[in-house]
Amino acid sequence: MQKTTGFFLILVVIMSAITACDNEISIAADWEEVVIVYGTLNPEQPKNYIRIQRAYLDESVAALSFSTIQDSLYFDTLDVKIEEYTNGKLTNIFTLSKVNGNDIGMPKDSGIFYSENNILYELSDPVKASISVLDYDYKLIVRNPKTGHICTGITRSLGKPEVNDPINDIYSNIAVNVQKDHTILFRYQEGKWVRSYSFVMDMRIQEFNINNPSEKIERIVRWNMLTDVRTISLQGFNVNKTNTPSANFFYSLAAALEVNPNLRRRLIDFDVKVYGISDDFNTYISVNKPSIGIVQKKPEYTNMTNALGLFTSRHIKTFENQSFNATTLAQINLSDITKNLGFVE
Repeated sequence: MQKTTGFFLILVVIMSAITACDNEISIAADWEEVVIVYGTLNPEQPKNYIRIQRAYLDESVAALSFSTIQDSLYFDTLDVKIEEYTNGKLTNIFTLSKVNGNDIGMPKDSGIFYSENNILYELSDPVKASISVLDYDYKLIVRNPKTGHICTGITRSLGKPEVNDPINDIYSNIAVNVQKDHTILFRYQEGKWVRSYSFVMDMRIQEFNINNPSEKIERIVRWNMLTDVRTISLQGFNVNKTNTPSANFFYSLAAALEVNPNLRRRLIDFDVKVYGISDDFNTYISVNKPSIGIVQKKPEYTNMTNALGLFTSRHIKTFENQSFNATTLAQINLSDITKNLGFVE
């Protein structure tokens, strides 16, 4: 009986100790300054922009309560510089200016987050493209003068591609065809340090209603001609040859335009953009692709030091206001995919 009583007393003491413990669980870690950086440098742009924001979390109030407050997303003051290195030697230091993207044609989408101002940091000096004997590295340095926190990121600029077919600096010869299995050949010399290329056509199409033909609108229809074609080598200067099906041209039109017997459409012209992206940019895109497996959690990818995000490079070559091949309209009206879309001369 004494043994039983003793065991019972020990059990009571243990249970009392357990119930006396603090059962509150803290889901928020101690405060830490977390900088979020996103920026891609493009030598073809006269100005480049970096987005720098802050992460926030409050252990007592829902995060969405702060989403519409500017101070929750942006720092009051930051010193932002970019150092330029030529073959490893420091050759320039640029100071970035703070601008409101909403005032310069780069508005921030409205939504649950603050959008009255779109704070960006502008590099007004040109970025140089790497060439055969010269590599240009750009180091981003962000310093918070109030806390002394410093974060950095570095990227190497990309070289220019030399596109030969089906478009180049002299002529365009993009001829689609309804013939089964017809393809279009792309031939281009890869730029230095580029990991993958995408070719995109933005078609301008005039649209009007036959009941009111004087009122015309212009629409943009995108054809993703090639997507994420991996380069042969990061060293560049290899000639890459890739084909794309003509059928995708017709499917792109059909997906973007409704069939309406009262509508008529005319081809105006088009732009082709050649997107080259760096190795780390390509990795970032791959990591963030939608998951098709059971595990939905994605690993975090960043190339920043003391920050999260991505500071990287791309090269965008643009062929603007190109004329459609003379046979394009006829092919649209021959295709079972697009013949009911009302295209006319």
